[in-house]
Amino acid sequence: MNKAKLCNIIRKYYPKAFGIRKALQRLKIKRLDNKLLSQDIIKKCQEDENFKKSIVEKYIKNASVKDIIDEMETMLKNVYDYKNIEDKKSLKIDIIFNRLAYGFLPSEYVGFKLKDKSCIEKQTFISDIATFKFGYSVNDITKIQYIIEKSDSYRQFSKYFKRDVLIFDKYTKWKDFKKFIDKHKIFIKKKTNSSQGNNIELVNTENIKNIKEYFNTKKNTDRFLLEELVIQSKEMAKFNASSVNTIRCMTMLMKDGTVEVPYCFMRTGRNGSFVDNGGAGGILIGVDEKTGVLNTDGFDEYGNIYKIHPDSKIQFKGSKIPKWQDMLNICKSIAKDVNGMGFLSWDMSYTDNGWVVIEVNAIGQLIGPQIVMQKGIKSEVDNLLKRMNLVI
Repeated sequence: MNKAKLCNIIRKYYPKAFGIRKALQRLKIKRLDNKLLSQDIIKKCQEDENFKKSIVEKYIKNASVKDIIDEMETMLKNVYDYKNIEDKKSLKIDIIFNRLAYGFLPSEYVGFKLKDKSCIEKQTFISDIATFKFGYSVNDITKIQYIIEKSDSYRQFSKYFKRDVLIFDKYTKWKDFKKFIDKHKIFIKKKTNSSQGNNIELVNTENIKNIKEYFNTKKNTDRFLLEELVIQSKEMAKFNASSVNTIRCMTMLMKDGTVEVPYCFMRTGRNGSFVDNGGAGGILIGVDEKTGVLNTDGFDEYGNIYKIHPDSKIQFKGSKIPKWQDMLNICKSIAKDVNGMGFLSWDMSYTDNGWVVIEVNAIGQLIGPQIVMQKGIKSEVDNLLKRMNLVI
């Protein structure tokens, strides 16, 4: 069991006393703050390139930042604008410095086009670390864990999934598994602690030679959700038929009990891919949260911009999402009923039987809205925060 998974399990059993949880959340936010350089160090780095270089070199020696380094290398390899840059070393230093100074991931550095922005402009954007600070300010730390763990999340929101789902782990009985696969010859298998389209597999039972052996082997390796395939409507399939194209709808619960939807965007996959995540090669497109009309071009994780879908040739801007108000009503209604969670993101798919929940996210990433709008939303989110109940 990895460290992150163990921490999530422990957090479920945090003390019931709100005051203690409140102190733990403040500590969590303080730890996030401690990941960032002080203003004095940032200023010195901006004035002295050699000092900046020494700070970055010290950081990258830490084994715990391997994921950040790997993400940076992936960006450098795939971002077209970076391929012809001769001084890659200075670019790497700047990418890592922006992580240390402001909390931006390498993917945010690319998506927000931070390379060409001033320090003041950069601070109009919300970074990965700032998003987590916001989430831990308005979401109960114990409740967060029940959203992050997909099996717990499914139990909580099952009636909105509107499809068959089997929690598949060492406790699963053969008869239950057999009943599921007899009904669903092809299904989706997700690790319950996965994200960004990772560890999601399309399983065709006809390709499994020994189904009993598959059952006995897989159920003891991890915990999974086995899900009936979602069949999207023709209106959504037109963008890309091979993936379930979804809407990310962000809800914020206000002090007066109302729920607001400040940001939405669509995610569509590429031809042949069955996932739509930006982190898995998908394309993000902005959606007018009031009308459901796509109002931006498409953006992928490597900074490429698309006026039309590169495979289906469907134009993004001006396309309208069906039954938009129905989706807003569903997300707002559920968000009102989730105690202790002020900020949630809902991945929604439109089918011939209406809208269904694909999954729920406890700290909805704010990278998407900023990429599709190509502007920072820090001041907007700060104003929203003033109208929300804090849990710290």
